[in-house]
Amino acid sequence: MKVASKVAIATLSSILLLGSSMNFTVEAASSKPSPKTATQKVAGKAPTAEEKKFIEQEIKRVKELVIKTGDTYVLYHKYKALNSGLDLSYWGLTQEYTTYEDYLKKATTLKGAILQEPSNLPEGYTFSKARIGGPLGGKFIDDLRAEGKKSGKPIYMKKMNWNEAEDIRLEYTNGDDTLAFNKYTVETKDRKNKGYFDDKFPANVFPKYVYWQDGSKFGYYISTSSDISREKKIEILKAAVKK
Repeated sequence: MKVASKVAIATLSSILLLGSSMNFTVEAASSKPSPKTATQKVAGKAPTAEEKKFIEQEIKRVKELVIKTGDTYVLYHKYKALNSGLDLSYWGLTQEYTTYEDYLKKATTLKGAILQEPSNLPEGYTFSKARIGGPLGGKFIDDLRAEGKKSGKPIYMKKMNWNEAEDIRLEYTNGDDTLAFNKYTVETKDRKNKGYFDDKFPANVFPKYVYWQDGSKFGYYISTSSDISREKKIEILKAAVKK
């Protein structure tokens, strides 16, 4: 099942809950249109006043839960027109951190590779912010959709437990430049490509990127607008990835 990329989803998201978490809406892309089913016809009807009230209460409840627990919740929306035309919204999926200590406290609870402050961080750079994002797809989402449709509720909520980040970003700044490190999910077709790769942007476009792929599900990159050499960027990136 295809899902929209996080870049695309970010354009639809709203930063909520004191800026510490994000709400995303997303719907799986279909390769071809399908005939309307009885369920789709019902979903196309306008919600009643009672259903609208229930939806408002559930959204308010999930906002409070994310603030209180820091957990991730996914909502299935029967009436997509009330959710930007999409059937899912993610709450608490992405967390942002303003201190390295808070970021590391969460990152060290995750399995798989994480990002850390590199021991060879260039002089003058200090921590700026960090972000950790959870998964968008998988069996959980398939099951949630099925359960949501079966329930008949105008909105159906379920807690999503995840223990491996699909993307992580660390940012450092020296006042003029932002030095960033990212862990990202590599598309299946590209996982056969291994090694270090430069971006293909024109010479006058900044920041510049160096990517590192080791054939696994995840890749990493460093970006900067400074004149750090390619060899040095690779050394710093390797030091920033903790496997």
